[in-house]
Amino acid sequence: MQTRFNYQMLELARSSRGITQKELAALINRTQAAVSQWEHNLREPNEEDIALLSEALDYPVSFFYQEDIDSYLPPVQGHYRKKAALKAVPRTQLESHFRLLGGWISKLQDAIEPEDGIAVPDFLDDSVTDTAPQDLARKLRAKWRVPNGPIRNLTALLENHKIVVAKTWMANENVDGYSFFTSRGLPVIYINREYSLDRMRFSLAHELGHLVMHTDCLPGEEREIEANQFASEFLMPAHDIHDQLIGLRLESLMGLKARWGCSMAAIVMRAKHLGLLNEERHRGLMIQLAPYRKKEPVDLSRHGFTEASQLLREMVRCHLEDLEMSATDIKEMLHLNGGDFRQFMASLGFVNEGMFVSR
Repeated sequence: MQTRFNYQMLELARSSRGITQKELAALINRTQAAVSQWEHNLREPNEEDIALLSEALDYPVSFFYQEDIDSYLPPVQGHYRKKAALKAVPRTQLESHFRLLGGWISKLQDAIEPEDGIAVPDFLDDSVTDTAPQDLARKLRAKWRVPNGPIRNLTALLENHKIVVAKTWMANENVDGYSFFTSRGLPVIYINREYSLDRMRFSLAHELGHLVMHTDCLPGEEREIEANQFASEFLMPAHDIHDQLIGLRLESLMGLKARWGCSMAAIVMRAKHLGLLNEERHRGLMIQLAPYRKKEPVDLSRHGFTEASQLLREMVRCHLEDLEMSATDIKEMLHLNGGDFRQFMASLGFVNEGMFVSR
């Protein structure tokens, strides 16, 4: 273990718990000035202080002595798919959670040889980055040899191309998803598991669009529009769906949702963007859909759609079985206390010291 306290890990631990410096100071009976000095590397806490920090923030002492802070810092800022602006503390807490997830994935990846399949992503080459989002979606479907028609399991398609899909415990109703590259270059899409299958699928495709198109990760409404255009074409290719949207009526939307695995609202928007609905007809259909805004009819799981992630679970399984590590070994490698580690493992389908459970 590193012999020097890493001040950057203190800031990450505190922000991941969603508390301010003032609140942390009160928890450990120290001044806010002292906490601020520790976080800015102006003073180093003593052993008693570190023990108090460990207890208050629920991280093992080893967490604060990690050298590889870069594991927790994606090389560029990631992309949100969110409904509204987040308040400062929840936003910082979420971003810290994403940093932690990136660090855990990097640590798991480091112990796996490249020939085991965890390698660089298989995206389009740089020569097409100035292409329109819809054209990029078509090109990527072609490169990945996606058959015509709906994609029944988008998660499996992404993970087959080395994109980690993490459907863990994002407890914020304002955020649908987040995408970023880990410090090792592995693309990750973090998705809100509480959402409906149709919303989850569109968010996955939206974040894929960000990963493909927006390596600079600059925020902006235009980039969100581009990601939506990419997602719509990737999930509902114009040449496949165009004729099915002619004369679109409310009565036909449920059947189209069952066929394409997209929400009725997204299908209506697709028809509008393809020039098959004028503004008045679009507005009329959206008014008719208003009662279903929070929960639409049609259970996609009954129509052959599934979005069960496997890659991150397979990385953990590799450590448990192939590398013969115990669950405790993995917990210590990730520098987690019991509660967080159990939550992480349960989200992947593991319980009771690494045994699989059905999902």
